[in-house]
Amino acid sequence: MTDVFLAWPVLLVVAALVVSLVVLGKSADILVDNAVALSKVWGMPELVVGATIVSLGTTLPELAASGISALQGSGEFALGNAVGSIITNTSLILGLGAVFGAIAVGRAESQKLSILLAATAALIVPTLVTLGPDGQGHLPRWMGVVLLVSLPVYLWWMARQRAPEVPDRGGEPVDSGVLVEPDLAEAGPRPARLLAMVALGAVGIAGSAVVLVGSAEALAIRAGVPEFILAVTLVAFGTSVPELTTVITAARRGYGGLALGNVLGANVLNIVLVSGFAAAVMPGGIPVGTDFMLVSYPALFIILGLFGWFAYNTKVNEIRVREGIALVVIYVAFLAASLLVPNFL
Repeated sequence: MTDVFLAWPVLLVVAALVVSLVVLGKSADILVDNAVALSKVWGMPELVVGATIVSLGTTLPELAASGISALQGSGEFALGNAVGSIITNTSLILGLGAVFGAIAVGRAESQKLSILLAATAALIVPTLVTLGPDGQGHLPRWMGVVLLVSLPVYLWWMARQRAPEVPDRGGEPVDSGVLVEPDLAEAGPRPARLLAMVALGAVGIAGSAVVLVGSAEALAIRAGVPEFILAVTLVAFGTSVPELTTVITAARRGYGGLALGNVLGANVLNIVLVSGFAAAVMPGGIPVGTDFMLVSYPALFIILGLFGWFAYNTKVNEIRVREGIALVVIYVAFLAASLLVPNFL
């Protein structure tokens, strides 16, 4: 697919990339909304739906883009997309969500952050252990297998958690954390139609991911930009569109805590599922370059450290506008560093 885009004019390649991002986000919305409605028809508990279908659904764009890239032999692109999505989710998306409405932080969120920190350590430590004199590391294939094996354990743990409490809206429909269109949730038992829409969403995600990866790689080759920079910036933002929509919608409705839980869950899946799959299918694992070590990992440490201060500090109950702006500023600094630092190497 990359060879095809290399033969196209640059403007057409850019247009294909933009369209693929839009289709990718919309396809994920279709899959998640209809899967949730289908689970309600089948009588699945809402907590299980939120812990599995919704979290997995909003991570599908990252999985599709990174998975296809890894299968094509571009491991750095796959890892960059996964780590870039975590950085984007925890800084830009949560920051924008806090601007639209306060995001509550409490014990449940700190527990989820602890799992995210453990997953992050499992991702980074093997890379640091294999760090060579040239400043490059390596994410071994066996760690990808370990991460994938831990996925069922994480989902089992999520399914055992209590459903989040939501405020009474005085008789109005209460949002229980699953963001689904009302007409889908109340449409009645029409499993055949819902299954068809789930399949349509899955096809849209797979097809748009192929176009996204091919067009992004073609642009990187033409511009001489390292693939990982494109992956941790533009592609990571594009594949995080489902989380962005969910967080802003939830924050505006007054359910900031639910938005935070969704982002933390998606971040864990980006490591356990997306990075795990990418490393597991690469015969030699994923090489991690110097620029990745100097920009992406430090940014990840800073953002998770700041968020840890929010989550573990008992005096902080909400992420509000001021904190949200700080998170957005950190994301902008990360973008600037991603573009500038490689020029000095």
